[in-house]
Amino acid sequence: MSRQRWGRLLAALGLVIFVVYLAYTNPFIVLLEAGRFNPWLYMWAVVIDWVGLLFLAGSWHMLLRAMDVKLSLWRTIQVTFVSLFVVFILPIPSGFEIIRAYLVKNEEGGNAGKAVSSVMVSKVYYFIGFSVLLLAAAFMVVVLGDGEIPVRPELVWFVVGYAFLNTLIFGVLLTPRLLSRLYSGSPGWVRSRLLDRVYSPDLGLEGFNAFIQEMDRAVQALRRRPLDNLLSVLMVGLHWSSGAVTTYLVALSLGVSISLWVVILIYGVIEFIQQLNVVVPSGLGVVDAGLTGALTVIGIPLNVAAAISLLTRLATYWLELVVCGLVSIRFGYREVLREYLG
Repeated sequence: MSRQRWGRLLAALGLVIFVVYLAYTNPFIVLLEAGRFNPWLYMWAVVIDWVGLLFLAGSWHMLLRAMDVKLSLWRTIQVTFVSLFVVFILPIPSGFEIIRAYLVKNEEGGNAGKAVSSVMVSKVYYFIGFSVLLLAAAFMVVVLGDGEIPVRPELVWFVVGYAFLNTLIFGVLLTPRLLSRLYSGSPGWVRSRLLDRVYSPDLGLEGFNAFIQEMDRAVQALRRRPLDNLLSVLMVGLHWSSGAVTTYLVALSLGVSISLWVVILIYGVIEFIQQLNVVVPSGLGVVDAGLTGALTVIGIPLNVAAAISLLTRLATYWLELVVCGLVSIRFGYREVLREYLG
């Protein structure tokens, strides 16, 4: 009950921030201007955002397939959308990875080691794709002069450093021998009260050492499939870039032309804000204000920038929430029906 109250409180806080943001920026003036908004172009922005979600699920599916987890692509898409729906509502740190791992650990050919390894590798590949695209955009804007950089260059390097640090941390956690040494060298109370409880047989696991062995086999299987790894990186990169392309098309739908590379830089900073947010669900109001502020830096009027931000978030949050919610309802219904029948 306490968690539910905190969840409702934080959701209400996000809505309050969002309403205050709308009242201050007043984007509706632009949206109501006759002929200003191109709905067909905006529709393509929404479609590209949804395709990006499929790339996200497809990237993870390649890793599961490499680990011999017998999961259909449709099932992978369902699990991905259910996980997204939960983290859209509750800002759980690494919640997207935790929920996905939990939902697939008992699938045919799967176990806890494969489930955890797959989501951790997926996260590493996400940060790799994120860093490469951000550096490419910085090169195009700063070196070749394709647009005006919307943020301080130091911030771009900071965001890239943040992605690299996360990649390094997840890479360490994917090293079974190092994990085994950390477990052996941990104080007894850490092993008994934390690690042994997390991987307790009561939770359907066989202990921390057994988990490390499962992870080792999963990582070895993944190393034998370099093509699947490459495709996974490419697909997660396409997922991340789809958000930037969505913002770019939203701006065009309002008659504003921005360099796509500048939009990628802006979206990279917004993604950094989103990653750090562990309070307000999906950064409601906070991310919107950040996107609006970055757009005003490159000379876009405040109300127009707010309209772009509002329509972008409609595509990348609210409409995603609806789609993922519908998939989650169907997924939950089928799971309950399957358990009921046997």
